[in-house]
Amino acid sequence: MCEVLEPGEFYKIKEPEKSFADIAGYEETKERVREFIVMPLKFPEAFKQAKLKPHKGILLWGPPKTGIQAMIAASAKEAGCRYISANAINLAEDEHAIEHLFEDARKNEPCIVYIADVEILAPRREAESSIIEKPQKIAEPKITRKFFAEIDKLMGENRNIIIAASSHRVDILDPALLRNGRIDRKIFVPAPDFEDRVEIINHALNGMPIAEEVTIEKLAELTSYYGVSEILTLPREAVVEAVKEFGGKFEKVYLRHFEIALKKLKPIGRETIKRYEEIYKEECKHRYMY
Repeated sequence: MCEVLEPGEFYKIKEPEKSFADIAGYEETKERVREFIVMPLKFPEAFKQAKLKPHKGILLWGPPKTGIQAMIAASAKEAGCRYISANAINLAEDEHAIEHLFEDARKNEPCIVYIADVEILAPRREAESSIIEKPQKIAEPKITRKFFAEIDKLMGENRNIIIAASSHRVDILDPALLRNGRIDRKIFVPAPDFEDRVEIINHALNGMPIAEEVTIEKLAELTSYYGVSEILTLPREAVVEAVKEFGGKFEKVYLRHFEIALKKLKPIGRETIKRYEEIYKEECKHRYMY
């Protein structure tokens, strides 16, 4: 959880509380985030000494339910700074909101500006995503122009501010957003693999009394094609099922309770994950894709 320092209709300025140590799995992704977000914010003088200008615009993309916002919050904690959290669908309502967002970023330097679902602000007009459902709305052209103008202005000031955007519909992003000097580096955040799921489940169980038939590895197998949020929710839902069965005689959770609970949770889906991996394999030919 984060303490909200200033309430806002369109975005929130937050003080992060959890670090990378609180995020199970995703070691490779965390390392990329450290390189592109944490280190430039935490050690700006080192980059100046090396005469190296760090990239200030990062896109984290991949399937939904992979915990990107938690990753951003943790990176702010690691860097020792605040972060400003906004959803593009809110910023798309008023161009003045975008201007105020970047003004507040300057006031809170160093900081991270996190914009979720950035394809809403910078879409390819008339394009439809081949991965997941289309967004509820997209910004009017004048809003997109304002967004680009504010990015260009901030980047030109060479401040210690990182713009971290996220998208689950990378296939409909306006290429103008991704050009050099804007959001010009990408980090792929995949669905959790087996090793990630083992770590996430181990973290989520947190000492829960489980039957001998239940192993972390077995639960990791059952949760293939599920997202982080569902995996974190699974133990609680399994407990609910066990209490339904045993009532006041509850002692432990059995495998059947996890299986029943899992049916109530919606997975990302095998085909959806496959499509993201195909896009990644194609896109990683570019020097800015990780």
